[in-house]
Amino acid sequence: MTDYQELLQAARAHYGVCAAPRVSEAAALLASLGGKTFDFARFADGLIDEYVDPTYVVAAYDISDPELLASRSLPIEREMMEWPPEEDEDIYDVVFTKDEELWNTIQDELSGMRRAIVLLEEAEGDPQAVGNFRVVGFAQWLRETLWAATGVVPRDPGGPDESATLYEKAFALHGRPGCEPDPID
Repeated sequence: MTDYQELLQAARAHYGVCAAPRVSEAAALLASLGGKTFDFARFADGLIDEYVDPTYVVAAYDISDPELLASRSLPIEREMMEWPPEEDEDIYDVVFTKDEELWNTIQDELSGMRRAIVLLEEAEGDPQAVGNFRVVGFAQWLRETLWAATGVVPRDPGGPDESATLYEKAFALHGRPGCEPDPID
């Protein structure tokens, strides 16, 4: 057994997840956390960034459970935003299309710890395996849980705190010390 396999065994025990290296298994894990399929194609322009290769995205999931997201959030995440969130007044005088209005709502929920979106990418050469994932929103616990389950060190490490020693070791074993990000060039 390699050092990385031993690390994953320890991480899976720590995060309470089983191995889920296949897209279908990762999708089942997300569904068990309340994730519902999300229309990636409809909102791809807002979700694609330097950590997402849209040609490999095979599934997108939406977790819209503010209590779950808040209960598992890191203290730094709660400090970065007000929790519980204040009710926003609609101050826009601009006319939006329905998609624009919905995307604005989604962005507010992502930044307010009321929603997280997960994009799963297939592995190059193996469309059944997870090759990368991207968690959009305040959900560091979800990044770390998905890493433990899939065994994939994501391009975007998020913002781990000092308790994420297993997660940090995974990056080091992949030549990325300190949870260094690896954006697509």
